[in-house]
Amino acid sequence: MFAPTALKRFALSPLMLCMAVTANAQSQQKDMEHIEVIYKRSSITSEITEDTEKLIEMPGAMGDPLRAVFALPGVVAAGGSMSEPAVRGSSPSDNMFEVDFMPAGYIFHDFGSSIFNRHIIQDFQLYSAGYGAGYSNATGAVFDVTLRNPKYQPITTTLDFTMFNAGFFVEGQATENTAFYVSGRKSTLPLFFDEGEELEDDDGEPSGVFINEAPDDHDYQGKFLWDINDNNTLTFNFTGAEDSAAAGFNERSELAQKTPEFQGDARFIREFNSQNILWDHYNKKFHLRVGVGALDHSGRLEYGKLATNTTGFFEQESEKQFTYKARLNYTLNNENRFIFDAAYFDNETSYEYDTFQYLCTELDPDCDLKKGERISGKRNIDIDSGFVGITHVWQPNEDWQTEIGVQSQHNRYTDETFTSPRAAVNYFVTPDSVISAKVGRYNRMQDVEHILPEIGNPKLKSQVATHSTLGFRQNLENEWSWSIEGYYKTMEDLPLAIDDGADAHLLYSNQVEGRAYGVDILINKNKTDNWYGWVALSYAKSERTDQRRNVTRDYYADTPLVFNAVFHYEINELWQGGFNFTARSGQAYTPIVGVRENPDHADRFLPVYGDPFSERFKTYHRLDVRFERKTQLFGLDGKLIFELMNAYGQDNVAYIDLDYDKVKSVDDLYIKEENDDFEMRPSIGFSVTF
Repeated sequence: MFAPTALKRFALSPLMLCMAVTANAQSQQKDMEHIEVIYKRSSITSEITEDTEKLIEMPGAMGDPLRAVFALPGVVAAGGSMSEPAVRGSSPSDNMFEVDFMPAGYIFHDFGSSIFNRHIIQDFQLYSAGYGAGYSNATGAVFDVTLRNPKYQPITTTLDFTMFNAGFFVEGQATENTAFYVSGRKSTLPLFFDEGEELEDDDGEPSGVFINEAPDDHDYQGKFLWDINDNNTLTFNFTGAEDSAAAGFNERSELAQKTPEFQGDARFIREFNSQNILWDHYNKKFHLRVGVGALDHSGRLEYGKLATNTTGFFEQESEKQFTYKARLNYTLNNENRFIFDAAYFDNETSYEYDTFQYLCTELDPDCDLKKGERISGKRNIDIDSGFVGITHVWQPNEDWQTEIGVQSQHNRYTDETFTSPRAAVNYFVTPDSVISAKVGRYNRMQDVEHILPEIGNPKLKSQVATHSTLGFRQNLENEWSWSIEGYYKTMEDLPLAIDDGADAHLLYSNQVEGRAYGVDILINKNKTDNWYGWVALSYAKSERTDQRRNVTRDYYADTPLVFNAVFHYEINELWQGGFNFTARSGQAYTPIVGVRENPDHADRFLPVYGDPFSERFKTYHRLDVRFERKTQLFGLDGKLIFELMNAYGQDNVAYIDLDYDKVKSVDDLYIKEENDDFEMRPSIGFSVTF
C-alpha cells in the first residue's frame, strides 16, 4: 500500500485510468496469473515476539528470557541473586507457572537459569497482579510461558556452547502437515569442580565442605505439531528437568558447627517430567482449546550421613498429577466476547521424612535453630482441585473496554470452595494512551509441609489475597512509550508457627496477615535507529502482621527501591552489544545481638537474634555487559557471544552469621558477612546452525 504522499505523486485521473484498463483488458485476460497465498494457521506462532527477543539479548541473562524477568518492574530475587522471583511483595511460593496452557513442575534451575532453551520461547507474559479468571491457586504473580510452534522448514540443527551449559536444538518438517522440534541442554558446572575438592571460604581458607558430586542440571523439551486441517491442530509437548548436587561436611564446616547432627555427606536432587496433548479448534466465532497432561515431580534431600551412621536424615516429596483443562473464547459480536475456563487437577502427593521437627514459616529468621524432636513417617494425600471461570469482555466503543469475570474453585483436601470476582476496566483517553484499573480476589492452598498430619495442621485454611491496581500507559513517537502503575495487595490466613500456648499441639494457625503496595514506572523504547532499551523504577513496601502477638514487621523480601536500565545497540551488520545495570535497596536481615550455648552439644554455640528483618545490607548493585558477533565456523553460520556479569566485581552481601571458628564463649560476638557468590563472571560462547 502506498503512503499518502506516494499516492499524490502517482495519481492518475479517472479518465486516464479507465482508458488504460480498457486498452489492456483484452490482452491481459488470457495471460493473467493468480497468486494464491497458502499458510498454515500454526505458523502465526512459530516466531518469537519482539519483546521476548529483547529479553533473550539482555546482558546477564545468558540468552535466557525468563532469567531476564529480574530486570522488569516489581520483580526481585528473594534472598540472593540466584533465588526465585518475588513479585510485588508476594512470596515466591505464591507464584504460578504455566507453560503452553498447562502447569509446569518448575521453570527455574537451582543454579540460576530457566529450564527452557532460548530457541523455543515464543512469548512470555508476567502478570504481576490483577489477572483474570483463567488462573487459579495463586495469590502472587503468574508466569505464563508460550512455546513457539515448530517451523515448516528443512530439518536444521543448532549447537550452543557457553561456559555454563551446552545444548542442541533440532527442528524441521516431518510431513506435509507435521513439524517438530526437540531440545536438550546440560550444565557444564561439573567441569569446574573436582570430586573430593575442598571449597574455600571468602577469605581463601578451607571451608570444611567437600565436593562429592558437582552441582549439575539438565533439561529437555520437545513439540510435535499436526495441522489436521484449516480449523484444527493437535500438539504433543514433553518437558523435563533435573537438578542435583552432593557434598560432604566435616567438623570445620559452618553447618556442622551450628548443627553437629548434620555433619557428614549430603545430597540433593529434584526433577520433573511432563507430557501434554493440546487440541485447538478454530471457528469464525470461537476458539476452543482442550488440554490433557501428566506431571511427575519429585525432590529428595539427604544429609548427616556418616560411615558410622549410614541412614542419616532425609526428606522426600513427590507428586503425580493429571491435568484436564479447556478454554472457549467465543465472540458474540463486535462488542461482546465471552471466555469460559474449566480445569481439574488430579494430584496425589507423597511426603516421606526422617528428620527433626522444624516449626517455622517465612516469618521466622531463626528457622535453622528451631530444631525439635526427631520425627519420621510417610504420608500420601490427595490434594485434587478444580475450577470454572467465566469472563465477559465488553467494548461498547473505541474509548472503553471492560473485563468482568468470576471464578469458582474447590480444594478437595481442605474441603473449601472459593468464589472469586475479578474485573478490569480500560479507558482509552486517546488512541495512544489508556487508563487501566484492575481488582480481583485470589486464593491458594498452603504449602504441603504445613498441612500434613503430624508435622503440620491439616485444618489450616487456604491463603487468600485481594489485588487492586491503577495505571496509565502512553505510546509516543519513534517507538517510545511510558507507563506507571500503582498497586495494593492484602493477604489473609497466612500460616503462623505456634511454639507456646494451649493450642501449641496444632503446630500452625492462620494468624498472619500481610499487605504490599507500591508504584512501578517503565520507560521503554522499541528498536529504531539500531537501538532499544528501557528504564524501570519501582517503589514498594511489603509487611506481615503476627496477629497472635499484634506485631507488624517488614517482610524478608521487602525491597523499597529497585532500578534497572537496559541498553542494546546494533553496531554494524556483524556486531551488537549492550549493558544491564541493576541497583536496589539492600536486603532485609535479622541482626545477631549475642551468643548462647548450644543446649544439645557442649562447647558449641548458637547466635542470638534481634528483631526479625529490622536491618538492611548496603545497596545492591551490579553491571552486566554482553556483545555478540555473527561469524562463520567451518562454513556454517554461527554467533560468538561475549558476556561479563558483575563487570566491576561488586561484593553484594547475602546474609550474616557467627564466625564459628572464632567463637569460643558466649562473650565472643564475632560476625562475618557472606556474599551472594555472584562474583565477576566472564563467559564466552558460540552457536552454530547447520
